[in-house]
Amino acid sequence: MIEKIFTAEGQQLTLSLGRQPKRDFDGFVVGDNAQLVKALKCLPETNERRFYFVWGDSGCGKSHLLQAECQLATLAQRRCIYLEAEQLLAFGPEVLDGMEHFDLVCVDDIDRLLGAELWEEGFFHFYNKLFDGNSSLIVSASSAPRFLDIALPDLQSRLVSGEVYQIASLADDAKIEFMISDAHKRGFQLAPEVAEYIIQRSPRDILSLQAVLETLDALSLSEQRLITIPFVKKSLSW
Repeated sequence: MIEKIFTAEGQQLTLSLGRQPKRDFDGFVVGDNAQLVKALKCLPETNERRFYFVWGDSGCGKSHLLQAECQLATLAQRRCIYLEAEQLLAFGPEVLDGMEHFDLVCVDDIDRLLGAELWEEGFFHFYNKLFDGNSSLIVSASSAPRFLDIALPDLQSRLVSGEVYQIASLADDAKIEFMISDAHKRGFQLAPEVAEYIIQRSPRDILSLQAVLETLDALSLSEQRLITIPFVKKSLSW
């Protein structure tokens, strides 16, 4: 977490940037993403500059991986920061000034910054300063860089220059594994048959499955009930 201070119309504004990452690699079900996970895990141990572009559908785990990378980099005594595009949009691109001094910068949902001339130019100059200092960059987006709507050709060329990884969707058996693991972290047991029942009826993206587990966890604590198929069916009106 860092703070930057700006002056606007005679007033000082203090902006806290960089949310504290809460996710780690232990909580990520790898599935068919072994190559990407291996590359990210090796990054803090190398002194070489790297640029990874990670993309995939909503709920596929992009934010999880970027936060996990920041956790790992911190443990390796690397200076790093995790930034969300939505957080940055409330301010101008000058908010990036000085961040090139981090060893690693992770920007989540970078596609939300694109399409605006000031942000495209600002991020282009930030990219150049970051790499002049031999720092690494990881960004995420909802589609591959060549398909993004980017008006600035120089920025387009920068974003396609990195190692591009699409996060592969998990198969149902991997999602069941994830749900059982996530339930265990929340402090309750989820039987495989209950997880399979949920998979068959809920939207299958990870965010939706996590929301279901959160709801069931709260209801089971309130009613002092075990999470069984009848309980899930009654609680979620399935």
